[in-house]
Amino acid sequence: MAYVLKFKMGKILFDAFSIHVAQIYTHTQIEPYISVSGLIVLVWVSTFYFVGVYQLEASFMPFLDESLRIIKGAILATIQIMVITFLFKFFPGSRYVIMYSLFCGIFMTITAHLFIHRLELFFLRKGVGTRGALIIGADAFGQDVAEKLFLNPGLALKYVGSLDETPPEKIHFHLRDTFNFLGRPDTFRKYSADVIFVTKSNLDPAFLSDLVSYCDREEVDLWMLSNAAVFMAGAIHSQDFDGIPFITQVSASNLYIERTMKWLMDKIGSLLGLILLSPLFLVIAIAIKWVSPDGPVFYVQERVGKDDKKFGMIKFRTMIPNAEKNTGPMLVNEEGEDRYISIGEFLRKVSLDELPQLLNVLKGDMSLIGPRPERPFFIEKIERDFPHFSLRHKVKGGITGLAQINGRSVLTRRPDHKLKYDLYYIKNWSLLLDIKILIKTISVVSRAEEAY
Repeated sequence: MAYVLKFKMGKILFDAFSIHVAQIYTHTQIEPYISVSGLIVLVWVSTFYFVGVYQLEASFMPFLDESLRIIKGAILATIQIMVITFLFKFFPGSRYVIMYSLFCGIFMTITAHLFIHRLELFFLRKGVGTRGALIIGADAFGQDVAEKLFLNPGLALKYVGSLDETPPEKIHFHLRDTFNFLGRPDTFRKYSADVIFVTKSNLDPAFLSDLVSYCDREEVDLWMLSNAAVFMAGAIHSQDFDGIPFITQVSASNLYIERTMKWLMDKIGSLLGLILLSPLFLVIAIAIKWVSPDGPVFYVQERVGKDDKKFGMIKFRTMIPNAEKNTGPMLVNEEGEDRYISIGEFLRKVSLDELPQLLNVLKGDMSLIGPRPERPFFIEKIERDFPHFSLRHKVKGGITGLAQINGRSVLTRRPDHKLKYDLYYIKNWSLLLDIKILIKTISVVSRAEEAY
């Protein structure tokens, strides 16, 4: 009797603590998913289409934009598939498989698109699948167009050359090795072009009529820059008013959420930067005092910020004490500078002298990203020739910006070019653009490109 009771108690305990499993398969059950793979592919592809994954886009760092669209499309497609699993019982609904598919799909799609993107750019740069673009106007505006053709191969336009009455005196930074002056505007028929850009504003009406007729007859696309756009270059954007195209002046964005996010990014980024880089600050400070004991470690220079307010911008000192005592305000000499302390040139080339401006960002005088603040002395001189230069002061100045990753110190002596980039930044600002500029800044600074 005792033996029977022990046996029954043992069986009860065994049943209580036993792990009961379902049917054990000898291989992964992928067949149910293969049977609905056509629907899965349809959902993913259609979602990618609607979020713009397959759209050829010419933008700053286009692959990053495309990768973000892929992530967005994959998440939306996964949500749709999850809804389908609830509505239709025939559709396998393993949450683990769905999540595996999401992450694997994102990784594999981005990898495949990266390869295709590189291959596509390779052929576009070789001229395969491109259309010839001729520019009538070799001034700054015509060069702006040529520059965009080189910087955005995704436009699928190959620069043929520029026409004007005389060759330009100054060539844009990105065109210094590729600008092609062909001759006078009336020779445009000699060159094979699928697209003609007209940026010259004082062309003869008879010539324009002839050009329009030619483009219409030969099926050549014609793009013309209006006089108003030339006058307000960089400070305007086009807007449709019930079917009528207007040109409007740039105004800074007033979106509250985005501005709050930028404020948080500035505060958190500057605070973390100061904490993490504090050992480097100490090393640089000791080095400056070692090679130049007579001067201070930091150099505070008056700059103009948002709403024309002046503030003291902090930098590590890279020059001898009182470098401008006898000369007054001067720009750094691109041909060679004899006012540096022994480590000053190195600090400027790799932009380590700019690190103390994290204090300016934390204080609120500056932002991490934005138009580079300029000195009042130079602003007064620049505004005589470029009255729209003050439009840069609609936003906070930045440690780095769009102009800084497109020429750095070279653009210091080309305020018109700098203004173009700064106004583009103000008009098209977004957190994603700030992130792109930060990534590009690291690349530019690490190679010490165009730093003086």
